[in-house]
Amino acid sequence: MKIRVCTWKVCNDKFSNYIITRLKNDTNRFNLKNVEIEESLCMWKCSEWPNVYFDNEFHTRVNPLKASEVLFKKVKK
Repeated sequence: MKIRVCTWKVCNDKFSNYIITRLKNDTNRFNLKNVEIEESLCMWKCSEWPNVYFDNEFHTRVNPLKASEVLFKKVKK
């Protein structure tokens, strides 16, 4: 699974770095394999920040808890 977290201006001010940290901690803590987390430039939905792609599924208004929930839903599939 490839996860891209927007770290551009507005998203960066609104938890994107903590989202990345939380997702990395979740993957390490639960030994999740094949999860790649990376920073991304602007996703052009700045009014609905922070933005995250989980594989090809786009999510807006993501907070750290929601990011973890989406990660675990995707992993269970």
